[in-house]
Amino acid sequence: MLYALADHEVMEQLLPGISERRLSVDEARERLQKTPGLVPIAIDPGRSEDDRKSIWFADIGDQPFLEWKHIYTVQRLAGEGRISEFFATDFSLLDEPLPVDDGMQPDGLLLHVSRCGSTLFCKSLARLETNLIINQAGPLQYGFWAAITDHWRQPLEASKSNLDRLRRLVHLLTRRRGLDYRRAFVKFISWNTVCADFIRKAFPDSHILFLYRDPAEVIATVMQETTAALTHRGTPLSEVISGLPVEQTESMDDIEYLAHCYANYYRIVADQAGPLDLHLINYRQMRQADLFGEVLARGLDWHPDAVSLEKMREQYNYYSKDDSNQTRYQGEPDPEEKLGPGGRQRIDAIAATSTQVLDRLPQNLFSDGRT
Repeated sequence: MLYALADHEVMEQLLPGISERRLSVDEARERLQKTPGLVPIAIDPGRSEDDRKSIWFADIGDQPFLEWKHIYTVQRLAGEGRISEFFATDFSLLDEPLPVDDGMQPDGLLLHVSRCGSTLFCKSLARLETNLIINQAGPLQYGFWAAITDHWRQPLEASKSNLDRLRRLVHLLTRRRGLDYRRAFVKFISWNTVCADFIRKAFPDSHILFLYRDPAEVIATVMQETTAALTHRGTPLSEVISGLPVEQTESMDDIEYLAHCYANYYRIVADQAGPLDLHLINYRQMRQADLFGEVLARGLDWHPDAVSLEKMREQYNYYSKDDSNQTRYQGEPDPEEKLGPGGRQRIDAIAATSTQVLDRLPQNLFSDGRT
């Protein structure tokens, strides 16, 4: 699965030779000024702190991000031969004010646990042509965080320089590219939940939603495919996302490891929801089309007109990970069947309490328990 790989590994497959097409920072800044379609597609964090770190760009023109992940838009355009310009430049491009000012301030930022309705939410938003949706952008998948933490060998420091780097990266991702965008929404990858404090400091004025779900149901659906968290087990990042020593994660099977990761996400959100002004929503409510407008109003302070709201709600009829919108939504798998004997009990023993805490938080949009 492309989305489980580090972003620069994916883009090297899609655009072979991109790492060798190097421009100086000055040359890259000039290209950005002349080409509104140039956006970041990956960050190569180097192999060590002293190794060269790079940011990779591709010209996607005025193509909207409609696929359920950022990388799949790039994959489609590359496959169609529609990316004529791509190059690498030094990561230090993000250390100075940008040469362009066409990036958007995010109206909403989305943090989530896997398989919790976040794709449905973003695909619904994307049905309005005036909404710019960045779905788990490649550079935010691993490269940016690895670059500023030396592959998580150092703590994530919310220094002014690092926060400025994230703001500039997001502003490059949300370039209008000549289109009539009025709102921008950025969805992070699930494990970025552990970076919630950092993200809030970078974007103090943006609304932040956290979407979550019963971990047993999440893991049952993950077992059908995969998730990026599994690829980092046994690395320094696994300690950050699971809250456990690296050595302990190495001996765990997938179910136990993921349960600890999700329980850790939920503990972090429970501790920080108030101070960081996070809004929460359980998948039980997120999957209901009739509550979608309420989520927008209470979570994003946005009240679209009836026509726009109905257009976005249409997405609820379709399986959101089919970008052709040809597959009707058929419901979810039976967790007990996918997890095997005792699977749910193992997960509940690790994560059920933290899930119940989120359900009761005052920051939860539906703490009244509506289902």
